Amino acid sequence: MAKAKRDDAQDRDSWLAEALEMLREGGVDQVKVEPLAQRLGVTKGSFYWHFKNRDDLLRSLPEFWARSQTDPVLEVASRTEGGPLDKMRALLEFLAREDPDRYDNAMRAWAQFDEDVASAVKEIDERRMATARTLFEEAGLRPEDAAFRARLWYFYDVGEHVTGDTPADIEERLSRAAHRMKLLTSDLR
Repeated sequence: MAKAKRDDAQDRDSWLAEALEMLREGGVDQVKVEPLAQRLGVTKGSFYWHFKNRDDLLRSLPEFWARSQTDPVLEVASRTEGGPLDKMRALLEFLAREDPDRYDNAMRAWAQFDEDVASAVKEIDERRMATARTLFEEAGLRPEDAAFRARLWYFYDVGEHVTGDTPADIEERLSRAAHRMKLLTSDLR
């Protein structure tokens, strides 16, 4: 029974992952059941095994986005050994390698027209900035200075995606991460 639940969850997550990709590619209006089923190579009927309707799928997307794109990033900080600078470096390298923020623009665009999605985006923004703020405080900054640097850290991530300035080349992303780390932490222990 537990294995069947895991398989069902994975299947549900497969639908959500592909829906998130469709959202990124064309916006919320493009996330439709039949094209989604075609992309997954399954019947439209199997959709209803996991979701009541399209609205159920859409209402599930913000939680999936948080779970699949933010939770793994925040876990990097908690599982990395060492001090706050080690954790920051690990976070920046993870972001550069995995680029989990690639779906953020689509979520932000959708949030402009949907209060529930706007609340989910705001909650994720706050969680992400709180992690950075905590690390800057642990590195010795006063709370107000840590909050400001966390905003610089986070707004850089958001800005790269909003402006379309995220390099495709991983080595360039890693180089930028190292440079950002140096600029934001050179005065910290």
